[in-house]
Amino acid sequence: MDPTAGEVLRAYLAEQSNAFLAQLPRLRQDKPEAAHKVRVACRRTRSVLRTFRPVLDKAWADGLSAQIAALTDVIAPERDIEVVRERLLGALERFGTQDPGVLRAHTLLDRMLGRDYATAHDATLATLAGPGFHALADRIALAPQTVLSAEGALGRPAEQVLPPLVRAEFAHVVRRAAAVDPAGEDEPWHRLRISAKRARYAAEVCVPVIGIPAEAFAAQLTRLTEELGMQQDAAVAGEVVLRAAQSPRIATSTGFVLGRLLGECRAEIARSRRTFPELWSGATAPSYRAWFAEEVR
Repeated sequence: MDPTAGEVLRAYLAEQSNAFLAQLPRLRQDKPEAAHKVRVACRRTRSVLRTFRPVLDKAWADGLSAQIAALTDVIAPERDIEVVRERLLGALERFGTQDPGVLRAHTLLDRMLGRDYATAHDATLATLAGPGFHALADRIALAPQTVLSAEGALGRPAEQVLPPLVRAEFAHVVRRAAAVDPAGEDEPWHRLRISAKRARYAAEVCVPVIGIPAEAFAAQLTRLTEELGMQQDAAVAGEVVLRAAQSPRIATSTGFVLGRLLGECRAEIARSRRTFPELWSGATAPSYRAWFAEEVR
């Protein structure tokens, strides 16, 4: 018997709930990647609630989504700081360890990002200790069992219900892709990445029902979002370098090194944007979207 939309969505929510709960002890202990994995589970859960909202009880979906958003706003900085620190300090090590400007830039960034991380982790721990978090953890744990349907839509066959909603989600990606400019600001590219991730997660939800076509489409979007992620990481790193360069009484040699770092960040962004047309062509190939049933325009 073909699975219903409710069965497929409950299974996916259960997978994300388990991932979320498994990482909470590690997050409290400040273990590597814990903040990232919690954030991913939250992001995937919110994407399901957003993409498949038309077949869910809207008050239930919106309420849970808002609570998860409040949590991820708190824990997100930890991961961002980890990524930026690894990127910038690694680049400085490549510059060499004998140059005084490099050494001072390394010390400046290490101290600045260390303070940022400590502040971010303290905020995370405070949130995890609060009563609101425990209520949210309970809601996430119970979400697969308590998911509510909009007018019985979850009881219909998944193969009929889910693909049109993936198509609608991907239409947002198409519109945002049309708005990016290779020489333009970073924010439209970041918004495109967010939309592409939502479409990717939506396709992954459908893999148990659609099979290889949905899996292949998700793989194309994974390639795209990973490249856009590298671009976003470089953009965030560049913002950190600019903030470091505004430190008072900074030495000329240190400023020069920070300028080199900023140049590397912008070069990485330019490289990433040059790869976009090829990746976008792959993601939008008609053969990967045939299971949508209708053309995305």
